[in-house]
Amino acid sequence: MKLKNVEINPGRLCNNKCIFCMSGEERDDHEPWADPERMKAEIRMHYEQGARSLGFLGGEPSTYPHILDCIRYAKDLGYQRVALCTNGTRLANRDFLEEALEAGLTRATVSVHSHIPEIEERLVGVPGILEKKLKAIDNLVVVRREGRLPDNVSLNPVLNRLNAPHMESFVRFFAARGIEDIRFNFIWPESRVSHDKTVVPQFKDIIPYVLNLILRNEKELKLRITFGAMPYCVLPVSLTHSWPLLERYFYEEGNDLPTDVSFLKPDWNGGVERFNWHRRGREDYRTKLECCPRCRWESKCMGIYRSYLDLYGAAEFKPIA
Repeated sequence: MKLKNVEINPGRLCNNKCIFCMSGEERDDHEPWADPERMKAEIRMHYEQGARSLGFLGGEPSTYPHILDCIRYAKDLGYQRVALCTNGTRLANRDFLEEALEAGLTRATVSVHSHIPEIEERLVGVPGILEKKLKAIDNLVVVRREGRLPDNVSLNPVLNRLNAPHMESFVRFFAARGIEDIRFNFIWPESRVSHDKTVVPQFKDIIPYVLNLILRNEKELKLRITFGAMPYCVLPVSLTHSWPLLERYFYEEGNDLPTDVSFLKPDWNGGVERFNWHRRGREDYRTKLECCPRCRWESKCMGIYRSYLDLYGAAEFKPIA
């Protein structure tokens, strides 16, 4: 049985400037972090409602001044799994990582988008950023091998036109460093890339790279590789008529823990926005087409980003017979 999971966001401040960040154009440098007592109240409320897995989101949660205290509080309450979704830069500091582990961290998901420095810097907007991320990943792999990060370390690249041609080499590069779990999320056309076709590809442009990676993984690599935000109908028949393969690589609701999200709004009045991530994705960010009810996998597909349809239209989507 999967643990009930909650993701809590203490604020949107970040030390990176990713061009596809959902909140990148809305925040400013003076936006406040959530008060630590508000954070602890939220952590406690979800625990009392049955959550036993907790993740911290951002912005960049590792830069939240009270993050170690919140991790420790969650551990003391009884959370079995405590994770950071992070760009990794603070975890390059081994002392900070040791403090996080002592506090109760059991998992880290690192947002790194390319093993090629020029591409990573173009996407993230910080010179020399890849070196720091590699140091963080190496640190995390060491402590995982020592048994001190029991829920693993994974990578969370945003799949886009710049990095798609290098997917296989990306996976091989990080597998050689000890990474066994990689989740490629198709880029959401929002923020500064909402109309940028040089960064946001059509599905047809990246599917050959996706298929090549799946083939290499099935025959050789044997890693945990999954893809998010990719409608099944853009895939070839060899995949769309094999539910075991679709479920293994593309079924978002099946691959993720049941997740509720709490976003502590950037004010001093205690406002909290709470929602279920899959429900929000289906109803607010994505949509279905008129032809979708005729698709054999309609009930399992979360749909297409509305902003993608604004950019490229709907001609490429056909129901799977």
